Amino acid sequence: MNHPGTGLVVTANQGNLPGVYRWACYLVEKGYDRPLLLDANRYGGNGRLPATTPFDSDWLGRQRDLGLPVLTDSGYVGLGDLDGLVAILRRTAMIDDAIALLPLHLSWLRVPSARDALLRHVRAFAVPIAIVVEHQADPFGVRGVVDGLIELLNCEVPLLLLRCDISALGALCCGAVAAAVGTRAALRHLYPMVPPSSRGGWPRPAPSVVVSGCLSYKRLGTVARTKRQHPDTNLWGCGCSTCEGRDLDWILHRPEWMRERLAFQHSLDALVELREQLIGPDPRRDQLTWRARCANAAYWRREVGWDTLPALDHWQQAIGLPPSDDPSPPPRRPGWSIPPQRRSDRTTSPE
Repeated sequence: MNHPGTGLVVTANQGNLPGVYRWACYLVEKGYDRPLLLDANRYGGNGRLPATTPFDSDWLGRQRDLGLPVLTDSGYVGLGDLDGLVAILRRTAMIDDAIALLPLHLSWLRVPSARDALLRHVRAFAVPIAIVVEHQADPFGVRGVVDGLIELLNCEVPLLLLRCDISALGALCCGAVAAAVGTRAALRHLYPMVPPSSRGGWPRPAPSVVVSGCLSYKRLGTVARTKRQHPDTNLWGCGCSTCEGRDLDWILHRPEWMRERLAFQHSLDALVELREQLIGPDPRRDQLTWRARCANAAYWRREVGWDTLPALDHWQQAIGLPPSDDPSPPPRRPGWSIPPQRRSDRTTSPE
């Protein structure tokens, strides 16, 4: 975690706030000097608390005592729970230094009437917010959610996006102050509550890695199989400090106990490199560059036979094309992989 411009979110597991606090104390004592957020996660799991639940003043005070940003320990803002939404924002506005954590049902960004209410109250209370969006898979793959996020980012209120995946990069390009990508699948979005009959017994998923050219997380086994079928593409080699020029499937040849750590290290390196390629001095250029990268990633997913990733299409549609009086394309930045002219089924593209 020694990359410039990175930080850490420590998320409580099943109400283990003392454990999170101990971790935070350890990091502070060891001189960790990058941004650090503590997420109480009272909104997650089947024991989630509603948004109207009061904040824990001791939890807020402990963050403050450590010199950390104060993130509220909000409950879940469910479908139509306007009272809960307002309660979180109002209580946060009464605290001088807090960030309002808003764990949202998908409808708050997707449904126009709910979105309008969210925007209206966020503007009225004008406190920094951190949002988490609920969905079984990828919330930004649902039509309307990216549009809602961009409108929220245009509220002129500092916004952080937590528990996200690759779409965190899109949020940064569109103006988010910070965006957090989960270190494992369970932390890349907020899962809905699980029916009692479905609890337990699920195996831990195999490690996934970021495939930068496809703007995707994919299981290591999937990467290896696809590489055998499409060995001539330039998607598999990685020059990050973890992979050092090797193809991504090298991690599969390490002992099983090492794979998850190596997959995480590679993915962090890859995300930081993507951020550096995407973010520049001109915010509008950042958006257009992200749009072009989404189009490029969608192309390569089709080329190797992977399912379409709806979020890539939704980002392109939400950002749109530059005005007709500005015909210049976004500048090509390092790391682009331009699709080739279609002369045969097995052409490769230059870097």
